Amino acid sequence: MRLDLTEILLDPGRSASYTIDEPALVDENLECTAKVTGKLTFTNAGEALLVKGKGSTTVALVCSRCADYFEQPVVLDIDEQFELETQSKGAHSLPTIRVVEEDESPVAGKMFDGMLFDLTELLRQYILLDEPTRPLPPWENDRCSHCHRTASEVLSRVQENEQDASSGNNALSGLKSLLQQRDDDTD
Repeated sequence: MRLDLTEILLDPGRSASYTIDEPALVDENLECTAKVTGKLTFTNAGEALLVKGKGSTTVALVCSRCADYFEQPVVLDIDEQFELETQSKGAHSLPTIRVVEEDESPVAGKMFDGMLFDLTELLRQYILLDEPTRPLPPWENDRCSHCHRTASEVLSRVQENEQDASSGNNALSGLKSLLQQRDDDTD
């Protein structure tokens, strides 16, 4: 969703609140299983636009233990600041305001198109930042609440996979021997 922030950007000291009620976000890096809700406040501080607020949703993640999907709540603590630049076109014209965005990552999308703010992109970035890097469902009674395995069961499966990989008893070992055989034949 795009929000028109023209009135806020043209009036230093002005604030406005927005209630977040967005559909679940889904793209190649993110899958929300619930809509995104919360509240944002936009404040023109003269030299900067301040965006503060809270949001929440639920995302689908792959368990680091069993590789199955599970749902996890995500709480967003949004705190952004965008530099405002005033450009004058002459003595008899109104100055224009331009929002300066830092281009930190080529993967991250722009949040502003003139005076329009891309709320979806802001939420997407904050959700991705808040997701755990090694997702693990909570434990109940010494078992994973999702796959119901104990820590020792999970560890034994990991050790078996490591032993299979080191001894060549995995799916790629046949490919490895074929490639070595081909290399030996070409020499």
